[in-house]
Amino acid sequence: MRRPHPRFDPVRNAWVTRAGGKLKVLAKGPNNSTTEAAAWDVFYVHMAKLGTPVENSALPALTIGQLADKYGEWMQREVEADRMKPRTLDYYQEHIQKFIDAIGGHRPASGVLPHEAEMFKTTWHSLQTVHRLFNWGVTMGLLSQNPVRSVKLPELGQRQRILTPKETAQFFRAADLDFRLFLIAMRQTIARPQEVRALQWKHLTIEPVPAFVLRDFKAKNRRKDRKTAVRIIPLDDRMQRLLSRLARKRRPSPDDHVFLNRNGDPWTSNAVRCRMRRLREKLGLGADENGENIVSYTMRHTSATRATARGVRDKLLAELMGQTNTATTQRYQHLQAEHLADAIRRANGRKAQ
Repeated sequence: MRRPHPRFDPVRNAWVTRAGGKLKVLAKGPNNSTTEAAAWDVFYVHMAKLGTPVENSALPALTIGQLADKYGEWMQREVEADRMKPRTLDYYQEHIQKFIDAIGGHRPASGVLPHEAEMFKTTWHSLQTVHRLFNWGVTMGLLSQNPVRSVKLPELGQRQRILTPKETAQFFRAADLDFRLFLIAMRQTIARPQEVRALQWKHLTIEPVPAFVLRDFKAKNRRKDRKTAVRIIPLDDRMQRLLSRLARKRRPSPDDHVFLNRNGDPWTSNAVRCRMRRLREKLGLGADENGENIVSYTMRHTSATRATARGVRDKLLAELMGQTNTATTQRYQHLQAEHLADAIRRANGRKAQ
């Protein structure tokens, strides 16, 4: 049986192959040595993707560090072309660096063992980043296969911890003014931490109701109306007063961020994470019985649970939180049911469990 190879199709004026069962255009004509060489390069990558790499196809022998550098350069170009958000680049670089630190960056990328990825795996995000790195290498023709493809992602956990009124007050008192404003915005808007960090004065509207209106937000691409969808973050009276004070004090320009640190810079994800860790240590608040620490997202989770307790229904709560469906918000009702069960036990003179 003849082995797959590139062939020139005069009708299409292109080099093509049917390896894999479907016609694939490898390189457009004319029929000469230059386009043929380009076709062979694409053919090697195509065969690697099919799981049948061509012998002696001379795939580059990259170390993990070199592969990570190339991936970082590609992501940077995606950011510059506005196809990727800078925070996404930071997210992947952070997790990939942790993986490199754990197993060594001078190792051949193709020689990483599944066991090493399994031992590195701590969360869904940690392993998902590693898979994304190696799968990108395969797509780009730098690797013949993902060496850790057999390692399964852990299930995504759901946040369960909510702050008591006392804990909320403790965090507000312990935080400096700049971070306290950030925490208040998290509580009052039920917005995501990254949304609060990204808020700019140009996003603020007064009519028909006071709100921040975002045209770029998480989950937008999963919506059917993604071309026109906006994220509306309504503002209650307390938030309106807070923003009025800030506006009078700063006299900001439209492109200025609303919530700034003591140096006048926008909050970064790492700065928020570090600030929450310092506050936990200062207040002596460790992980709960499930091993879950208080993080900035806990404020959103607490506010959502509180909203459910006060009668905000799941569909409306989903809209307030910027979620595409009610499946996620229904768990806040479940959590509140547990608190109500404790409340009735206390009301009847029995110790809450």
